[in-house]
Amino acid sequence: MKRWQFTLLMIVAVVCVCLTFVSIVFARQNQKLQADVQAQQVTINKGALSQQIGGNLVREMAAVAKTDDRMKQLLQDNGYKFPTDSSSSATP
Repeated sequence: MKRWQFTLLMIVAVVCVCLTFVSIVFARQNQKLQADVQAQQVTINKGALSQQIGGNLVREMAAVAKTDDRMKQLLQDNGYKFPTDSSSSATP
């Protein structure tokens, strides 16, 4: 093996080692970003679930308000309006 071949192979080896370290650093950063995104997704899912529960709760309260004047007054005091016809439900 000639000297220039050895030098070339050493340069290629050093470049490969450097690229390996760069790849490891990027992989760790990617894992951290994925963990952050997953945490944000959990927060979003909790918010969507809370919104769904809130909507269902208001619908149930509107159903009770048909027979309970105090419940109807409570919903009206908080900005919920009841339609004049009895075929549709309360609107937030």
